[in-house]
Amino acid sequence: MNKINKIFAYKHDGSFHRLSENVELLKETKDYYIVLNNKGNLVLEPNKYRWKTKEKAIMYFSKNHWFNVIVMYKKDRVVYYCNLATPIHREQESLKYIDYELDVKYFVDTKDKILLDQNEYKYHQKKFNYSNKLLDKIQEELDILNQWIDYEIGPFSEEFRKKYESIGE
Repeated sequence: MNKINKIFAYKHDGSFHRLSENVELLKETKDYYIVLNNKGNLVLEPNKYRWKTKEKAIMYFSKNHWFNVIVMYKKDRVVYYCNLATPIHREQESLKYIDYELDVKYFVDTKDKILLDQNEYKYHQKKFNYSNKLLDKIQEELDILNQWIDYEIGPFSEEFRKKYESIGE
C-alpha cells in the first residue's frame, strides 16, 4: 500500500521532536515525496503540547538532500518553511527524519529569506557534539537550498505552487 499518514521528526540523539498526523501522500518518485498537510491537522510536540495547523501546506521531502520544504498557502500569500534535516526515510506508513534546527523562511511575494534558529542550532551542536563532517554537510545543503530558492528549482517554482494550490480544499 502506498499510504503515508504520519511524519516523525527526531533530534540528533534520536529523541522525539515532533509528529504530524493525518497527512496524505500525493506523490512519490525515486527522489522525493510530496505530502498534503491540510488545515486543522494535529501536530504533537515532545512536551505533550498539541496544536493544529492553521493553513493547508504541501510538504516536499527529499530522499537525497538534507532539507525538507513546507509550502504554506496563507490567505494572501505563499510562505515557505524549510528545515535542514536528514533525507527522509520511509518506515511502513510513516516518514521519518532528523531535524538539525536550522530553518529558512522564504516569502514568495517579497523574495525575503530569513535564516532561523541559529542559537538553537549552536546549542545543539555543542549538546550533541556534531562532527565537523556533519557541520560541513549541513552547510553544503543550506547552500543548495538557497540556490533552489534563488533559481526557483523544484518546490520553489511557480509551476509547483500552482499545481498544488487547490489540492485538499
